[in-house]
Amino acid sequence: MTMATLALLVVLPTGWAMAVKLADGGPAGLACQAKGAAFAVFQLAVMVGLVVLDTWWGMLFYAFLMLATGHMVLEALSKRYPASRLGAWWGQQQAAAVSRRK
Repeated sequence: MTMATLALLVVLPTGWAMAVKLADGGPAGLACQAKGAAFAVFQLAVMVGLVVLDTWWGMLFYAFLMLATGHMVLEALSKRYPASRLGAWWGQQQAAAVSRRK
C-alpha cells in the first residue's frame, strides 16, 4: 500500500517534468501538458502493476523508476528555474560530470 501511495505522489511532478522537457524542444502549450500528463498516468499504471506483481525484480524496476523520476524532475528544475538554488546546484553537477568525461 505504501509503494502504491508513493507511486501516486509522483504523478504530478512526473507530468510537470515531462511537460517542461517537451516544451524545451519546441512550442509550449496544451499539447505538451497533455503529453506530460499521459506519460505520468502511464508511469503510474506501470508502477502500480509492479507493486501488484510483488516480485524482487518488479521492486527493483520500481526503485529504478523512482530514481529516474527524481532525475527527470531535477532536469526540469534546472531548465525551468536555473537561478533557483536546486536548479543551480543540478546545473553545477551536470557541468562537473561533463568536465570529468573529457
